[in-house]
Amino acid sequence: MLRMLLSSILLALGFREAEAQGKGPNTTIPVQKDPNRHEEFLKVAKAGGVDLLFVGDSITDGWRGGGKAVWDKTFGPFKPANFGIGGDRTEHVIWRMRNGELEGIQPKLVVLMIGTNNGDPAPDVALGVKTILQDIHERVPKAKFLLLGIFPRSEKPDGARKKNEEVNILISKFAGDLSLGRVSYMDIGAKFLAADGTTLPKDIMPDFLHPNEKGYQIWADAIIEKVKQLMTEDSGKPLPSFSPPSPVAKVAKIEESIAAGKLDAGTKALEKLKEDKDAKTAEAAKADLAAIEKWKTSVDAEIARLKETGDVVLAADICTAMSTTYTGDAAKPYKDQSEELKKDPAYKVGKEYQKLQAHPAEQRKDPRFVKLVEAFLKKNPEGYYAKAAQALISGK
Repeated sequence: MLRMLLSSILLALGFREAEAQGKGPNTTIPVQKDPNRHEEFLKVAKAGGVDLLFVGDSITDGWRGGGKAVWDKTFGPFKPANFGIGGDRTEHVIWRMRNGELEGIQPKLVVLMIGTNNGDPAPDVALGVKTILQDIHERVPKAKFLLLGIFPRSEKPDGARKKNEEVNILISKFAGDLSLGRVSYMDIGAKFLAADGTTLPKDIMPDFLHPNEKGYQIWADAIIEKVKQLMTEDSGKPLPSFSPPSPVAKVAKIEESIAAGKLDAGTKALEKLKEDKDAKTAEAAKADLAAIEKWKTSVDAEIARLKETGDVVLAADICTAMSTTYTGDAAKPYKDQSEELKKDPAYKVGKEYQKLQAHPAEQRKDPRFVKLVEAFLKKNPEGYYAKAAQALISGK
């Protein structure tokens, strides 16, 4: 427990320090690898038409091999693309995302699993995963994420598997962090293990790392309903996430109702259960109430950060969304904030900037687009949106 607490502290401090200094551990510093595969993905992105994007290493890449039949049957109807490369670590994915693999596509959902190839400490690997989420969110802000815990490896628990489990605990905290986008987290690792809960069967992962067709079927079955939900539901409501679900059945059911958009009713139900005679039920309800409060605090902090940096449009959008998440008196402060932000002169500038941002990446080198940006900058030479507009044509 102490080790995990220290890891969480290091993760938070490490990321803030990396942001402040413009650098970080190796897991966050982009490194090029496999240029030929990268070129293949650039062609896929340029062709467009991708609604579901898988990103990862050889385990994801394997959907083209042992998992192909399962992939075609399960995910084929969702206009999928597979951007997995064998041997990739977090730093390789960061390089790829920053070098064009998202230009030309606007996926509705990104399924991400990465980190098993990183030999770095768990907090550093988690920082790498966080950087990938941020990079993708900046480039395709409307996309949702299904972040998967790293799968178990080795026949029996060893150092590598235990390190990955530490990473999974850390990255599970990214769910609900709006600065990273709309992130849902699932750890399906237990579904690959034998009945003893520790042994990784050879008939699922023959080399104790990569799934065979049976393993890919387990993976597909475990996430397909969540994939369908995330790709079809778009209420626009920010909602807290509970990872893993509560082991108390009645509390887990309330969590499901909250995930479906019934936050007020779910909170009231949890308030009643925190007085339940069953100690485990009461404690589970209290834990969920604390998680909801922590989530709300993080949303408020993100709104404040956006207002401070000058992105009043996104701040207003989040406030508007939160005013639909809550009802009654709880919704009023968010509605008031949204209306106030929309009166800010920068809001109109931001809406103009969004029209520029909507141009596909391949059009941004066109002289006509450059002139549009220059005209925008002439009218709005300073501020957050001026810097953002300049970056559209400078590539920075």
